[in-house]
Amino acid sequence: MSELMARPSLVSRRTVLAGALGAAGVLLAGCGAGGTRSGSAGTISWASWGNPGEVERLEQFNEHYSDETGVQLDYQLVTGDYVQKVRTQLVGGQAPDAFWADDSIMGQAIQSELTVNLSELAGDSGVAFAFDDYYPALASFCQAPDGSFYGVPIDANPMAFWFNKDLLAEAGITTDPAQLQEAGSWDRAALTTMLGQLKDAGITGLIYEATWWSIFSWISTFGGATFDDTGRAVFHEDPTALDALEWLFDQTKEGTAVFAGSLPEGQGVDALFYSGQLATIQYGRWILPNLEQLSFGYDIAPLPSVTGADVSSVAVLVGAMCVNTDAGDVDAAARFVAAFTDQDGARFRLSDGGNAVPALSGISEVVTEGGLPEHGSWFNDIAANAFHPTFLRDYPDRNVGLPQTMDALLRDGVDAKTFAEQTAAMVNGEQ
Repeated sequence: MSELMARPSLVSRRTVLAGALGAAGVLLAGCGAGGTRSGSAGTISWASWGNPGEVERLEQFNEHYSDETGVQLDYQLVTGDYVQKVRTQLVGGQAPDAFWADDSIMGQAIQSELTVNLSELAGDSGVAFAFDDYYPALASFCQAPDGSFYGVPIDANPMAFWFNKDLLAEAGITTDPAQLQEAGSWDRAALTTMLGQLKDAGITGLIYEATWWSIFSWISTFGGATFDDTGRAVFHEDPTALDALEWLFDQTKEGTAVFAGSLPEGQGVDALFYSGQLATIQYGRWILPNLEQLSFGYDIAPLPSVTGADVSSVAVLVGAMCVNTDAGDVDAAARFVAAFTDQDGARFRLSDGGNAVPALSGISEVVTEGGLPEHGSWFNDIAANAFHPTFLRDYPDRNVGLPQTMDALLRDGVDAKTFAEQTAAMVNGEQ
């Protein structure tokens, strides 16, 4: 699972993660040259984003599926602004039979009935989807208010606390976050102390970004409320949430944390971590393949919690696979989607060097294959307890505009309360 799931800005991976999980480069219809809306007879067309390694695995799955079923697959790689291209092609009736979707595409597709109601189709056609196997918080953005699925979760990338063991040792830190978590002592005070030690050693300890995934995770991990049951933002009203933001803003003032928007142009957060200039990074599993090529020691822990021992609820990036209502053969496309997203399909795609976390239970072992990172099993725990705000699905335009609102406020240097109030107003459609 790649680019969109790895780019919380929902515009481009390079915009905020600069190396998350995938880049891409042709139009949905194929190399930007028109292409067909759906597959020809006996052929299913489908599209996704993806980096070269992921595309190779997807093509292997295509070959495997064709060998097993006799169905030919017309795979179309999409690059550039995936969201805009797919939304445009859906509205124009030019999308392929099946396609990957982020939350903003999902919301528009549900509202405009551009994707098939898979719950209804499963009942009518007998196509078997693993709806009950998916973690509820990861599946909810694929569902309409009545609970019907209009897409199926692919894979997930929950936020983990990666750290460079060598830089921590250089700063004289003898107990790392994973050890603190195991001891039940990985709380805000422990993180604050660690960041202070890193600063004293001249090492940048933490960089946060102007994205819902970054900011809301820091609120929720310290016990703050982000959204209520109706999807309304409440972090501007919750004292614990405001306290968490105050802490983050205080760290910025003290120089123990850095806002990514203040970095020199073109300097990516992940690149700083890869080059040994940043001690920790709060990203998903997508950076693992790159880390495996480097020489420093690394590991993960959950984000620090109120108790120091819990796995807090933090943000997760997740994508879905949908069936186009205009597909040439809806049932055939649905069978492909079901096979792609069930346990066997996920195991095929994520085993032996995968860079995401299963969105469904029952195959947690794929995350710990190879033993890297040492505490990789925590990815499963974090994913099972993660959250994905429904407003991202319900209000596609606010979804796309939120990073710009956050970035402008952070660049203006507003205080935590003002930031919370104005961000919540944007999310809730009150400005």
